[in-house]
Amino acid sequence: MCKRILALLCLICSSASWAIQENKTVRFAIGDWEPYTSRQDNPEFKVAETIVRAAFANQGYQVELDYFPWSRAYKYAESGAYDGSFPWMMTPERQTIFLYSKPFFTQHIVFFYHKSSQFDWHSVEDLKKYRIGVTQDYAATALLQKLGITPDIDNEDGGSIIKLGKQRVDTYPAGLERGQYLIKTLLEPSAAAQIMVHPKALSEDYMHILFTRADLQRSEHLSQVFSKGLKALFDSGEYYQIVDPANQLPTDDE
Repeated sequence: MCKRILALLCLICSSASWAIQENKTVRFAIGDWEPYTSRQDNPEFKVAETIVRAAFANQGYQVELDYFPWSRAYKYAESGAYDGSFPWMMTPERQTIFLYSKPFFTQHIVFFYHKSSQFDWHSVEDLKKYRIGVTQDYAATALLQKLGITPDIDNEDGGSIIKLGKQRVDTYPAGLERGQYLIKTLLEPSAAAQIMVHPKALSEDYMHILFTRADLQRSEHLSQVFSKGLKALFDSGEYYQIVDPANQLPTDDE
């Protein structure tokens, strides 16, 4: 009996010690991906950051963000140097490396096209006759290649937008808000006026936090905390004030 009591006391003390020592500062490695994340001091460029900060804050946690090139941010999150990174879409490879949060916004991947190309599509076969610009390692790139299309690959999405403005490609698939931001910031007004958006979306991506598996106990806990905080944002209506309707999660995914 004494041994059982002693074991129980040890378990209680261990749990209490973990709770006392819990670090309520959550650190993320991210990059610039306006209008979702940005080191610029403009809240309009920090939609994803605002959601993450607010969700953790209403659960009593503080968020710290450090900015890096995205490839480095990914590696820091994977190694455990940071608690995670965001926003990322889910892929089979990433699922083996990271613990995913619940999705917290969506982006519709649409085709931006130069007016002179008379771009139109209803099936995959339609796409094969156009010069399609894409970005290295993006999900849309892999999807198009899987569909048998050979795109024009650039290392940066900004490079593809510049090619589109110069008519070196006919079309470029991107998230609606991201594409609009790049066109506005990278192209002259006269060139931007020639870029149109096709109404048929290529895909819809759900965006998540990637939590490191280097400290699985902490990551599982932080994922649960974020889920509770996100639900609180939905319940209060604050989520809908932060996120543009085009990026809001469907009601049944809350």
